[in-house]
Amino acid sequence: MSGPNGETTLLGVLLDAAEVAPDQVMVHVRGDGTERTVTHAQLRDEALRVAGGYAAAGVAPGSCVPLLADRGDDFQAMFWGALAAGLVPVPLAPDARRVLPVWELLGHPPVAVDGTTASLLAELPSGVRHLRLETLRRGRPPGRLPVAAPDDVAFLQFSSGSTGAPKGVELTHACVLANLEQIRAAAALTTDDVVASWMPYFHDMGLIGTHLAPLAARAKQVRLEPLSFAKRPALWLETAARHRATLLSAANFALALAARRIPDEVFGRLDLTAVRLVLVGAEPIAPAVWRRFTTKARASGLDARAPQPVYGLAEATLAVTFPPLDEVAAPRVLDRAALSRGRAVDTAPGPDAVELMDVGLPVPGCEVRITDDAGRALGDRRVGHIQVRGPQVARGYREAPEATAATFTDGWLRTGDLGFLDDGRLCVTGRDKDVVFVSGRTFHAPDLEHVATAPPRPAGPAGRGDRLDRPGRRHGARRRLRPVAEATS
Repeated sequence: MSGPNGETTLLGVLLDAAEVAPDQVMVHVRGDGTERTVTHAQLRDEALRVAGGYAAAGVAPGSCVPLLADRGDDFQAMFWGALAAGLVPVPLAPDARRVLPVWELLGHPPVAVDGTTASLLAELPSGVRHLRLETLRRGRPPGRLPVAAPDDVAFLQFSSGSTGAPKGVELTHACVLANLEQIRAAAALTTDDVVASWMPYFHDMGLIGTHLAPLAARAKQVRLEPLSFAKRPALWLETAARHRATLLSAANFALALAARRIPDEVFGRLDLTAVRLVLVGAEPIAPAVWRRFTTKARASGLDARAPQPVYGLAEATLAVTFPPLDEVAAPRVLDRAALSRGRAVDTAPGPDAVELMDVGLPVPGCEVRITDDAGRALGDRRVGHIQVRGPQVARGYREAPEATAATFTDGWLRTGDLGFLDDGRLCVTGRDKDVVFVSGRTFHAPDLEHVATAPPRPAGPAGRGDRLDRPGRRHGARRRLRPVAEATS
């Protein structure tokens, strides 16, 4: 499988971008509003110097190297430098609690740090060998670049939200390139696009969706640091407006934060008329949050067709489904009792209804099916296990043969999610591990918690209060780009 521009390895994406569009830029926005601009050609040259730094440090080709960087431009140099040195980069959240189990799983490899993350070394065992970026940057570019096969591992993807033993998803060059092409086609990404994001690069949606995919399309990138967004959400949309961004990405919590903390008058001053697409994923999508954000954003001129919910997971590199472009996304309203019995039945809004976001159709070349517990395919509007097949599916987990065999079976990826198809379009209803079965009906654990803690509703005509048979919300989702149901209340 080749990439969007005929590349056969991930490194080729940067090399080709630097060759064909050397002056295209990546803009790194600091917390104080200042900007550092890096061109494709400058990133390539810096990556080659860092590659020489890895080699000078004696890091053997094929080695895994965890990357810890708070600043996006530092991370990019580490990441591409590792690929140019023939290494396997491992993006990680700069948190010692996340780093230590991964470091142990990978056999105590050297860890790359930048100036802002070097302090984490004090929280790690004294035996951790570290590579400082300022030293790596002084390396001499290698005379020859590594030759990788499409089925070789390009990088490892560890979920930042996982609990228990970490599992590193092995993404080959072929599956990453395939997903970049699928994203480019589904989002209609071109060189004319401007992608503005705040998402961290240790997150698959941040790295693949807002850096690798735009780079492959040779689009302009504008990025805030995540902490800057968290401190002042308006900075994200102000930056997008200033750079005439055409494509944004966000998680549900980001929409909630923006709707809550950006005053109406600020939305009124923004000009987001250039934005054609806002991809929303990374965690469960709440219809109530969706409505609040889209309602407030109207004052900025944001096209009603721009916000779109998407679905995917790390084991599928990133993207699995996208809604068709140019349609207005809206929650589906379903009968809660029927859904608890495994059937999706449309109904009117009300106390016995549940809302789900439709996450669209499989990206080109990808298949999605719904199965029962025995693995038999189910028909439309039947709730079951979501399985995915396509060229973007990872080859397995690092050093975890049993987990690999259980998740990747006969060419299909068992996502661990529940959902249903309707005329090819996917709706996700929850996680298969987060349900309780009572008398043949399905109760999702988060909804039990929601009902137990919610204020009581007055009884209706039939004397009924809150019902427990509603598909659940899943907070702190382990996999990314994964919306699930949020019950109305």
